[in-house]
Amino acid sequence: MKAKAYQISALSQQIQKSFKGALIFGPDFSVVQDVALQISKLIVPNLKDPFNVVKITPPQLKENPSLLQDEGNSLSLMGGRRLVWLREADNSCSDSVELFLDHIQTDSFLLITADNLQKTSSLRLLGENHPHLLTIACYSDQPRDIQEQIQNILKSNQYTISVNALSLLTDRLNENRLNTYSEIEKLMIYVGKTRQITEKDILAIIPDMSSTSMDMLCHAIATGKHQQADKACQLLLASGETPIGILRILTIYFNKLLVGVDTLSKGFPIEKALKIILRPAQFTLEETTKQQLSFWKKENLIRVINLLIQTEKQSKTTGFPQDLMLERTITLITNVAQKQKSSVYK
Repeated sequence: MKAKAYQISALSQQIQKSFKGALIFGPDFSVVQDVALQISKLIVPNLKDPFNVVKITPPQLKENPSLLQDEGNSLSLMGGRRLVWLREADNSCSDSVELFLDHIQTDSFLLITADNLQKTSSLRLLGENHPHLLTIACYSDQPRDIQEQIQNILKSNQYTISVNALSLLTDRLNENRLNTYSEIEKLMIYVGKTRQITEKDILAIIPDMSSTSMDMLCHAIATGKHQQADKACQLLLASGETPIGILRILTIYFNKLLVGVDTLSKGFPIEKALKIILRPAQFTLEETTKQQLSFWKKENLIRVINLLIQTEKQSKTTGFPQDLMLERTITLITNVAQKQKSSVYK
């Protein structure tokens, strides 16, 4: 059964009682992740519960084709409903998914997340036609979507924002949904009890994506240039940018690169991919971006995005110096870029 992401709230009871699973797919990793988390929390309140949440990948399923069935039919040691999360799914998983849906003997819920799936994809067709599998296609947020998200979040938390401030905030947040939530939360904490968000507040706390140093950092890391990446990072930190702010913008950039690589894999011209990644004013970066598109692989980009998200979480909770965690993460990603580039340009 097909549905839209905005219908999750209205379908919440149906999802909990009538569906055996959900397929969430699309080219925008951040939107897929956000929608998947919304649904998963309807099934298992605590996603860190090792007894009720199990995560599976296609390679694991290939080694053990009955793994979904086995995990789905297992009972929780501590009680409660189990969530079986199949991540980075593809068409090779279709038979196992169908077997789960038709023969599962418990109330376990199967959550499936995937990259963009063609209309002819066996997994997508299964999802859209099976009565017990909810299927949601996710695409990048447009400015209007971002404005709606801003207004909904602020209204639910009893904050107000002027028309001009809303326009400025929309320009700075870009289309990465996870980044949108994080930046709005930071903004509300900064504003505090005044409850009124102004342009001055936004300029003070939300980073400007047009920053030259930030562009230098993103492209140096993505092309495997250690010295340039280190120099750009130090310039940003010296200018007052926070490690977490840098991590968030890197997440946005690598998510765009992922969508660009996915666009090329579907046979679209490179000009379309460049428009996804670069703003018109960044035309001087076209050749560098083309190079990145030629050697980055989708699976490695997904790993990088997950690493950046995880590093941000750890920066907030571990007490370890944030700048050192940022530098370590930049080094790891730059190493990955360098190895991929070396394998292509021998």
